[in-house]
Amino acid sequence: MNYKDRFSVISLIVFLTLLTAVSGWAQKLYVKPSSEITMRRGQGTDFKIIAVLKDGTPVEMLAEADDWAQVRLESGREGWVLRRYLSDAPPLGQQVEQLQREKEVLTETTQSLKSRVDQLTAEKDEVERRLSDEKAEVERELNQCVVERTTINEDFLNLQEDTADVIQTKTDLDSARTRVEDLESQVGKLQKENDRLGKTEMLKWFLAGGGVLFLGWIIGMVSRKSRKKRSSLL
Repeated sequence: MNYKDRFSVISLIVFLTLLTAVSGWAQKLYVKPSSEITMRRGQGTDFKIIAVLKDGTPVEMLAEADDWAQVRLESGREGWVLRRYLSDAPPLGQQVEQLQREKEVLTETTQSLKSRVDQLTAEKDEVERRLSDEKAEVERELNQCVVERTTINEDFLNLQEDTADVIQTKTDLDSARTRVEDLESQVGKLQKENDRLGKTEMLKWFLAGGGVLFLGWIIGMVSRKSRKKRSSLL
């Protein structure tokens, strides 16, 4: 229930209370001011007087016949009085007292309503403050979510790029590994060829060296024979 509904309900309760009180007053009659009348056992001046009523005396009318009215006093005693001496307006003093009581009731009601209004206003302010705080917190969390979402998107893009780089790097490594294997194979072949060529070269040098020695030996032999021939001729 909001503030307006609560205020409407309280106002309706006060109105119904006052209306009930007014309805109760309307059921009563009073002896008119400046009048002092007699109450008799029956309708007519020939009946015995059983009470004298002063002005302002409240009575309850039970029945009405011609100029007479059957009434009941607050004490419960019943009798007949002339109708023309009765009025539905309470005495001025009673009206003043009643108005004073009504004023006090209305003052208390007004104070109560004012206190209630102040309380509801304070509650409304507290609710508005709490809603404002909650709104600010929601906005802060929303902004944080936006920042986190942006960060996640950036991380995802970076991860995609890193993944692409990893794939490319793996491809490059595979290619490099294949190239290294090819180069190692070529190096092995070249090493074998180099070993073979080295052995051939050594053989050539060995043969060349042997040939030189053999040639030197032949030349030596020829030289010695030539010297022997010259000696014999001399």
